[in-house]
Amino acid sequence: MLVDYHTHTNLCKHADGVAEDYVRKALELGFDEVGCSDHSPLPNGFDPEHRMTLDEFAQFYRPMVDDVQKKFDKKIKVRFGIEADYLPGAEKYMKKFLEENDFDFVIGSVHFLGDWGFDNFKNVSRYEEKDVYEVYVEYFTTLRDAAASGMFDVVGHLDVVKVFGYRPNRDYDGVLREAMKAIKEHDLVVEINTAGLRKPIGEIYPSVKILEIIKEMKIPLTLGSDSHTPGDVGRDFDLAVELVRKYGDGRITVFDKRQRKEVSI
Repeated sequence: MLVDYHTHTNLCKHADGVAEDYVRKALELGFDEVGCSDHSPLPNGFDPEHRMTLDEFAQFYRPMVDDVQKKFDKKIKVRFGIEADYLPGAEKYMKKFLEENDFDFVIGSVHFLGDWGFDNFKNVSRYEEKDVYEVYVEYFTTLRDAAASGMFDVVGHLDVVKVFGYRPNRDYDGVLREAMKAIKEHDLVVEINTAGLRKPIGEIYPSVKILEIIKEMKIPLTLGSDSHTPGDVGRDFDLAVELVRKYGDGRITVFDKRQRKEVSI
């Protein structure tokens, strides 16, 4: 069984195409399921260039997913998802938003450290102004808190902090392990996200080092391309599948109304 649970549309303001384009690509590839997971709204108009508003969610995103679910019902299972940012201080807003909607799955991601969108090409120069070790500590501490929040089902691009190739010159295993323990204790799934291969780092998220911890802790896996154009649906999944076989016993997690089960790949 093959799924791609991480896709975006033009509603996120930095992707191309509509949900049907992504579904048709997944169908062409012979996938069993595909998930729609555009970026969630955030309070007070935060980061408007990378996400839909609440009005756009209600007027366009939800109806668009409804339409493709009905249209392709006999051909492929389309799951209604969202990529929800963990932003300290916005937890009440996000929890309410997630509870009010009948998502099949929620990807929890960390894209901001304070007001710094650290994985945005426009902001890469700020790495030069910082102690990269401290950036990694802050990122994995925030990821730990995200996992412990109870809001999410899937951890998105777990080590995205490496996106531009900046690596700390000190060991950060302690804070990494704390984040992984929180993921395990709060029963989250980790996606193998192939988008890192299309970024400066040129690596899948998460790293082999983290996948070894995942295997050790028996944390379940799922698959996502993080596609922002329909042509990237399922991209490099041959590599992802091999990682699932090696680090996830050949099993992935699928979702329905935020209930999950493991299936053989």
